[in-house]
Order: sequence, then structure tokens, then C-alpha cells
Amino acid sequence: MSALLWLPPRRHLGALTARLPKLRALLAQASRLADAEPGYAGLLGAVFSGLPKELPTAALTRIVDAPDDRDGRWLRADPCMLRVESAGVRMLACGALSLSADEVRDFCATLQPLFADAGWVLHAAASERWYVRLDAAHPRLGGQDPEHVLGAYIDAALPVGDAGRATRRWLNELQMALHEHPCNRARRSRGQPEINSLWLHGDGVAPASLTTAIAAAHSHDPLLRGCMALAERSALARPNGETGRILVDARDADDDAMVELLARLLDRHPSLQLQLESGERFAWHSWHRLRFWRRATP
Repeated sequence: MSALLWLPPRRHLGALTARLPKLRALLAQASRLADAEPGYAGLLGAVFSGLPKELPTAALTRIVDAPDDRDGRWLRADPCMLRVESAGVRMLACGALSLSADEVRDFCATLQPLFADAGWVLHAAASERWYVRLDAAHPRLGGQDPEHVLGAYIDAALPVGDAGRATRRWLNELQMALHEHPCNRARRSRGQPEINSLWLHGDGVAPASLTTAIAAAHSHDPLLRGCMALAERSALARPNGETGRILVDARDADDDAMVELLARLLDRHPSLQLQLESGERFAWHSWHRLRFWRRATP
């Protein structure tokens, strides 16, 4: 049974192949398949049936972050740093912001009244994955996932029409509420990025179920783990002797345990499928080692 490997986008693959040179050789030997849709949506779409076109990221990750309070419609409201420039507003940071528990508590205490005025509740289920429960009748809210926005101007990532205007109003109110927050003054003094807004994204309700041919996935990613839970399949950070087709999410080159698991697969598995987050897809079988004329480029 083949294993499926998720790999970083091509432009970031070097960090992983530097740690695992055998992967570069394997990609050179493998057969190229038709490209998939680039981005995380392309990875998920190749594995799961039943995902809506507008991915309800918040409801799916909430399955992992708050399994006892997951039903209904959810919106992600992730802490971020925006900067106003002459050409627009740019997202400088979202995620990996090293927020302490005290900072999360103090930021949420400041912002909760804003959401309470709308009849909503803000919940920081994880240090950098925050959620808002919306009422079912409210128009769609929020922009694209942060992975599409980081480092870029946010206008292109916001929806058009009423949804875009509503999202901009919320962003403006959040920025005003966080302006000169005591926690931000302390973060500036320590050389840390400020939390001057929340990025709203992933609005929606989780589907009732999903289907997949994957028996088990090895990943720390809450979105993949939430999808696996809906498909009633296991999602583990470490292998546990399961049988059937497995998926290994090796997009994080800094994850030592995942790199070690990937190295074992490359040594022992007779058949592998590989998909880069940038869309490139490959199939490798043990007999491909005979393709001695295919050499990895440096």
C-alpha cells in the first residue's frame, strides 16, 4: 500500500532536502504526475471528498481545539500584525507570535466587549487560534486564509461587496481597540511584533462528514486533523503501528520527529506518492532506483 507525503512548496523545499538529501534523489527518480491545485486547498482536495469550495477552516480546526464546543458556525480571529503603508495595509505577521497566556487573557478582555455588542463570543481556544461564534443569519465575514496574505497587502485578500465592507469595519474597530494596548507597549520594548488586529477568516459550518482513502495521518496541523476526525480516521503526531494507506505531513522542515519518520519511509516503503504544496505531484516505486541516469540537481 502506498504512502502519501505532503511536502513544502517548491520554493521552500530546499530546507527539507538539505536535511534529507535522499528526498532530492527520490524526486529526481520519480515519475511526474499532473499538477494539482496549488496551496493547502489543493492538498486537502486531493485527499478528502465532501469539502465545500469555501473551506470552513474555523469550524474544522475547532474540532481539534474545542471538541466539546464545536457545533455551529465559527469564524477564526487570529492575532496578527498589520502595517499601514502608502500603498495599503500589509500583513507583517500572523501566527508564531509567541503569545503568553497572560497576553492572551489581556487582549481578549479588551476585545470581548466589541464582539459582545454584536451578540457574539470571542474564544481563544489556542494561543494563536482564536474563534468567534457567529449567528447563522449574519452575512459571510472574513478574508482569505493567512497563508495567502502574509507579507502582502490585505485588500486583495478581502471579499468584495457587503462582505468586504463588513470585514473592513471589523478590522478598523479591532485596530482601534488594540491601539497602544499595554501588552503591545511591553512587546515593543522586548522587540516582539505587536498584536494590532485580528485576521478574520475561515467562516462557516463544518460538513456533517468527509470521506477519504487515507487510513491514518501523521501531522500536527489542526486543519488536517479536524478533517480526519470528520472522516472518522485517526490523526496522530507519531506513528502507532496502523495499517493501510498513511499520509505524512512533512511540510515543516523544523519538525525533527516528522523528518525522522519521512527518512524511515524513504528507506523502507516500496511505493510513495508525493505532493508539494505548490501543486507538483510525483509517484515513486522501488524499481525507480534503477533510473541511474536521473540525477538530483544540487
